Amino acid sequence: MAELIAKRYGTALFELAVETNQVDLVEEQLKLIKEILLTEKDFMGVLNHPKVVVENKIAMVENTFDNKIIKEILGLLVIAIKKGRASDLLDIIEYCLDEIDSLKGNAKAYVSSAQELTDEQLESIKNKLEETTGKKIILITDVDETLIGGLMVRIGDRIIDNSIKGKIEAISKELYAIQLG
Repeated sequence: MAELIAKRYGTALFELAVETNQVDLVEEQLKLIKEILLTEKDFMGVLNHPKVVVENKIAMVENTFDNKIIKEILGLLVIAIKKGRASDLLDIIEYCLDEIDSLKGNAKAYVSSAQELTDEQLESIKNKLEETTGKKIILITDVDETLIGGLMVRIGDRIIDNSIKGKIEAISKELYAIQLG
C-alpha cells in the first residue's frame, strides 16, 4: 500500500516537474526536504504524531518551507498531510527522485556484500553495471554478513544474486524438489 501511495504522489510531482520544465529545481528542493526529514527526527515525530492536529502539522510545514521551495512541492506536502500520509513523505520524495534519475539516464544499484568492498572493486562493479544497463550507475552499498560471500545487486525490480547464501538456498530447493519427486 505504501508503495502505491509513493508511486501515486511521486508520479504526480514528477510529471508536474517535467510539465513545468522544473526538473532540476524540484530535484534540488526534494533533496533538501529529504535531508531535513531524515536529520530532524522531532520534525518527523510531530508530523506522524496522532494527537497533533492536522492544521498544526500543515502550519509547521508551511512555516518551515514557505519561500524556500516552490508552491507545487509545498502543495504536495500539504495534501499528503491532509490525507494522513505524512509517514509516506520520504517514500514519495524517494520515488520522485528515482523518476528524475531515470529521466536523466541514471539508475541506483543497491549492492550488498559479505564484507566491505575496495574502491577498485566498487569501480569495477559500477563499470560493468553501466556497460550492461547503458545508464550512469549510482552505487549504494551495504555489508550483509549473512551472504557469507559474493554479492547481491538490485537495480529497480531486477535482482542479481551471486552470493553464497543464494547459491546454498538454490541447491537446498533443488534437493527438496528431488526428495519430493
